[in-house]
Amino acid sequence: MDNRISLQLMLDATGHVTSYATVGGLTGATTYEGEIPDEFLTSTRPQAFKLIDNVLTKDPNYVAPVTDAVKHQPSDEQRFQAELALQMATMQKKQAEFNAKVLLQVADLKEATTPATSATPVTQESSAAPVTSATPASSATSATPTAPVTPTAPAAESK
Repeated sequence: MDNRISLQLMLDATGHVTSYATVGGLTGATTYEGEIPDEFLTSTRPQAFKLIDNVLTKDPNYVAPVTDAVKHQPSDEQRFQAELALQMATMQKKQAEFNAKVLLQVADLKEATTPATSATPVTQESSAAPVTSATPASSATSATPTAPVTPTAPAAESK
């Protein structure tokens, strides 16, 4: 394969290639006609190539610059804290959804256990006899009856 080509090269102050054109031209570029390294046209880093004594060569001392994205990566501790924050937020969301479902169930229970109100008002004359209900009275705050709680003493420890 013949590696002779005519290129337009943009060079930095050290002679490294910053960009190039194989067709057309670049303003302020240097015209290069000669041999090129095999990997020059397929390389994603033309900066690794340098023009030395009018010969395009690969710079053996070239080190790719570290990009800002690599410089500012979070530490392991920061990643751990971010994962914990995400877990907490997920748990809080699930807890809020659960609480909403429980509140809806409580509201449905209250609605089902609340006695229907009478359309005719009870007056003093008509209520001479005590009114009895066929349904047991329910608490306004609880649908289940509560029993008194008696504290128990802890059992004596035997040795």
